[in-house]
Parts: sequence; C-alpha cells; structure tokens
Amino acid sequence: MLIVSGTKFLFKKGDKVQDIKASILSRGNRKFWYVKYQVLFENDDVKTGEESTKVLKTEKTLKYMQTQYLSAWISRKREELKVIKFESKKFSYYFEKFLELHKEDKSYHNRVYIYQKVNNFFKEMDVKKITRLLVKDYLAELELKNTSKKDYLNCIKGVLDIALDGEIIHKNVAIDIRFKRTQKEPIVPFSAQEVELFIRNTDGMFKNYLGIAFNTGLRSGEILGLMHGDILEDRITIKRSISKGRITTPKTLGSIRDIPMFEAVKPFIESQKKLSQSLYLFDYDKAFIKDATFFKRRWHQLVKDCDVEYRKLYNSRHTFITAMLNSEKFKIMEIAAIVGHTSPQMIMTNYAGFIKNNHLKVDTSIDLFANHGDTLGDTNQVNKLKRA
Repeated sequence: MLIVSGTKFLFKKGDKVQDIKASILSRGNRKFWYVKYQVLFENDDVKTGEESTKVLKTEKTLKYMQTQYLSAWISRKREELKVIKFESKKFSYYFEKFLELHKEDKSYHNRVYIYQKVNNFFKEMDVKKITRLLVKDYLAELELKNTSKKDYLNCIKGVLDIALDGEIIHKNVAIDIRFKRTQKEPIVPFSAQEVELFIRNTDGMFKNYLGIAFNTGLRSGEILGLMHGDILEDRITIKRSISKGRITTPKTLGSIRDIPMFEAVKPFIESQKKLSQSLYLFDYDKAFIKDATFFKRRWHQLVKDCDVEYRKLYNSRHTFITAMLNSEKFKIMEIAAIVGHTSPQMIMTNYAGFIKNNHLKVDTSIDLFANHGDTLGDTNQVNKLKRA
C-alpha cells in the first residue's frame, strides 16, 4: 500500500506507475485550491484522487495555479510514485510522430486527409497486435484503385517503421505488401479541334489559363504560381507552385526550369497581364488564386457546352506532350526538359503508345558513313589496326 498526501492506493504486486495527470479545482466555498488527479498504471488501471493544495484562493489566481503551481506538483508526485517512463504502444502515438516527420513534405497537405483516415481505423490498436492480414484486409476494403491505395499503405508502413525504430515491434508487417498490377487507363489527349473549341467558347481569365495550359504543358499549380517577373521575352521561368493555398517550389528538382516562349502562348500571356491586379499573373480580388479547383466548375460547364467527352483539366498537360511527340519536331529529351521531368524515362513510360513506330518515320536516305568511304575501304589501314 502506498499513501500519497493522505490518499491510499492499493498496489498489486508488480504494478508499475505509467504517469500521473492532474488539474486544479475550485471546491465551492472552500478556501483552498484543490488538485484532482489520476494515476495511470502500465496494466491500464486508473486510480483517481483529490487533495487540498493548502494554497488560499485569495492568495493565488487560478491562472497562477494552472501555469506554475500544477507543473511543480505533478513533478513532485511523479517522483513520489516512481513513475516509469513509458512509451505508448498505440498506433495513434506513432501516428503523431509520423505527421511531425512529414509535415514539411510538399505533398503533405494533399495527403493528410488520407493519413487521418488510416489513423481513424488503427488508432486504438496496439502496434504489436497489428498483423499483415489485418493490413491487407483493411486495404482490400477500400473502394479505390490500387494506385490510390498505395498512399494508405505508405502511411501504415511509415507509422510502423517509427514503432520499429523504438523497438516496440520487431518487424514491420506492412513491408512487401504488393498490389496486383492493373492496366493503366490509356491517356486520351484532346484533339486539336477540341482544344480550338474550348478556346473559342470561353473568355477572360479562364480562356488565358487554358491557352497557357495547352501551349506549355505546365502543371496547374505552376501556372497559378507564375508572377509577372517570371515572364521574359524569350522564355518563362518556372520556380514556384500554388496548391491548396500553399506556395512551394515545383513538384521535383527538375521542375524548376526555364521553358521557351512559344509564339502560340504569347497572346494569352499578354491578355492576362492586362487583367492581373497583383504580382501574380493569375489573381482574384488582388490576391493569388489558392488552387486550380477555382476553375473546376467552369471547366465542367465548358466541356458540357462543347459536347466533348469529359477529361480532367490536367489533361491539358497530356495533350501538350502528345502534340509535341506527334509533331516530330522535338527530341524526347527536349520535351522532358520543357515539361519538368527529371529524365526522358517518364515520357517513354507514360506516352509509349504515341512514340511507337516513330522510328519507322526517319529519313532513310541518310548515309552515316558517306564521308568515310576511303578509310573504311583502306585495306592497309585495316591491317595496321589488326597488328596494333
């Protein structure tokens, strides 16, 4: 039995105190401030108690008791009860650490709602009791494409990795869980006629936005991030992106770039400069536009009015890239650099269908060795090379 300030606690053999929580109370007409507290044990038992502080209400304010007295009282009681430092085994505990670790990620604000959904399901679970089957069943229940489920799985992996680092678990059960490969939906760019139809049937800022999107392949956030100072006579500098009200650098390191000023885009840029009332090329009420969803409703209506099969506004980027490939005037390396891909591999992977058989369209009249006939036919030279 342990007596703490007049309150008796009956301990079972082997009980370990995990922590103590407390708050300041005012007991009606009593002249002293009181402390109400809970003693938390490692076996999940909770004991409650209450005691007088012997501090007069007339002497100290509630604010003083809460901000200064209480912290000292808790420290003293922790010492008396020999509180053992205890790390929670609940998923939610490591989830908070996961959020702290990733809050500076560029994609954090786009994915945090996914992270919260994961935590809502697993938060009260002991990380030791989370099995591989449980994780797989959870993912299977999500009515999403496998590509979308990866964000959920990555969150679970990340949280359990932190528990693994804390030596609470000895294996991350979410590692090596794989999804069945599903065939990617084919990219269906807009035709030149459809692009012309969109431009002709809208006006003002949205017309300028579409004109820039279809003629540069810029991501939506990169367009919104353009400032007047980024527009030069022969190029456009891409160095910021705006999404969900946050101004960041573009998606990848390769996305910070200069792109050529195509003649087709100039009229839309010049028109938008006249409409802009801030440092940003695109603005609303003299402030930057916080997200491309600003245009969502108008885009839906425009596609409907033009009687075109619906595709997301982001398809303007696919349309630009495929148009560049089909023009046969640009190398894949050049296209990759313009659209901000770190390597041409992304172009070859995602747009393989538009590249296929392009090699059959090359100039077959070329003779690569036309100027080296003498050297190739010189037997003495060949013999000299052999002897060397």
